[in-house]
Amino acid sequence: MAGCFIALVLLYHPAFAGSSIFNKEVNLVAGYSDLDKWVDAWGEQVSSVGFEYFAKLSNDYGDYLSADLQVRLAYNSKENARNAWGIEIHNAWLKYKLDSVNKFKLGHFYVPFGLNPVVDTHSTLLQTLAPEDIGFKKDWGIALDSSFPRFDTSIALQLGSGMSIYRRDGSFLLSGRIGTPQEGNAQAGVSFMYGKTLETVGMNTIPRNDLVSNIATRKKRLGLDGQYNLGPLLAKAEIDFGKNNHTDVRGYFLEFDYTVPSLQNLEAELQYKSWQNNMHDRGMDDTTVTLGLSYKLNSKVTIRGSFAQDLNRMVKDEDRVFLLQFYFFG
Repeated sequence: MAGCFIALVLLYHPAFAGSSIFNKEVNLVAGYSDLDKWVDAWGEQVSSVGFEYFAKLSNDYGDYLSADLQVRLAYNSKENARNAWGIEIHNAWLKYKLDSVNKFKLGHFYVPFGLNPVVDTHSTLLQTLAPEDIGFKKDWGIALDSSFPRFDTSIALQLGSGMSIYRRDGSFLLSGRIGTPQEGNAQAGVSFMYGKTLETVGMNTIPRNDLVSNIATRKKRLGLDGQYNLGPLLAKAEIDFGKNNHTDVRGYFLEFDYTVPSLQNLEAELQYKSWQNNMHDRGMDDTTVTLGLSYKLNSKVTIRGSFAQDLNRMVKDEDRVFLLQFYFFG
C-alpha cells in the first residue's frame, strides 16, 4: 500500500501541473450467455465509470519520475447488494528512472509474462492467456524495467494476489520477460514465472475479492510470445507451459486482428484460446473461439461486439456468449 500513498501524493503535487494527463472513462457492457442469460459483466469487463491520471516529473536532464493511477467504480447486477459495487484499482504505480537504461517501478502493474505487458487489453472484450494462466493481469509489487538497443527486459516480485491485496500461505510471484523492442513489424519475447498465487473471485480491489482458498497454488512457467504486423493484419501468438503444484499445464493463444483498409475505424478479430489444466487429460482443457468487431466512432468512443463459442469446459457445460460494449475514454 505504500506505493499507492506515494502515488497519490505525487500526482497532486504542484510540480506535476505542466506534465499531467487526466482522462475520464465510461465502460458499459451487456450481453447474453446461454448459461447465465442476460449479463452486464463478463470476465475482465464490468460496467463501470472511472478515470486515469498520468503524470511525469522532469529536470534539466529529462523525465526522471512518472506515475499512473487508473481507477474504476464498477457495478455488477449479478452480485448481491453487498458485492454489487466495487472499486477496481487497475494502475497505481511509480516509475523512477535510475539511469539511461534502467527504471524502478513500485505499485500495481502488469505481470511481465507473455503478451500480457505488451498488449493493451484494459478496455477490450478479447483478453490474452493471463486470466487463465496467471489468474490475473496485474499485481502489487516492485519491478526493474530495462531498455537496451536490441531488447527490453522486465523482472518483477509481486504479492501473487492480483487486484486485491492479500498474502496467505507464503504467496508471492516472481516473473520476468525479455523481448525485442515494441517498435517494428515483428516482435518476440521469452518469459518465466515462479511463485505461489492466490485465486480470488471478481475484479474488486475495495472491498477485497473473496478468496477461493487460503491455500496458494505453486506455479512454474515458461512462455514464448510473438506479434507480426503485415499491413492491415496483426497476428499474435503465445504458448506457455509448466506446472500447477505437481500437475503439468499448458496454454495456447492465437489471434488475428484485421483493420479494414477502406474503413480504418473498423477492426475484426478472431481468437483461439486454450488452457490445458492437465496436459495428460484431454477433458481438462478450457478452449474458446471468439469473433470480435470494434468500431471507433471518434477518438474517444469505441463500440465493440463479440461472439464466443466454448469448445470445451472443464468444470461446466460449454457456453455461447454474445457481448456488446460502449467504451468512452478521453
